[in-house]
Amino acid sequence: MQYLSSGTLLKRTKVCGNPGCRCAHDPAARHGPYYEWSYLKGGRLHHRNLTPKQAELMRQAIANYRRTKKLLRAWEVQTQLIELNAPE
Repeated sequence: MQYLSSGTLLKRTKVCGNPGCRCAHDPAARHGPYYEWSYLKGGRLHHRNLTPKQAELMRQAIANYRRTKKLLRAWEVQTQLIELNAPE
């Protein structure tokens, strides 16, 4: 695992607001996709727009982070079981 990152990655399409644009009437013609990474820092929610290449790296980093957290939870449970079964 080369990268780890918490947060959420969103893939969005947007309506530009121009009433004459196709995106105003056809959901399939919306602009994008645009990628947005949301994360907590200092107890506050932050958002950052990413390029498609950055988004792919972030997707992998978030997946790695979630796998790591899952492993840590499993190890914590195993450690608690050892402590409960340890001779006094």
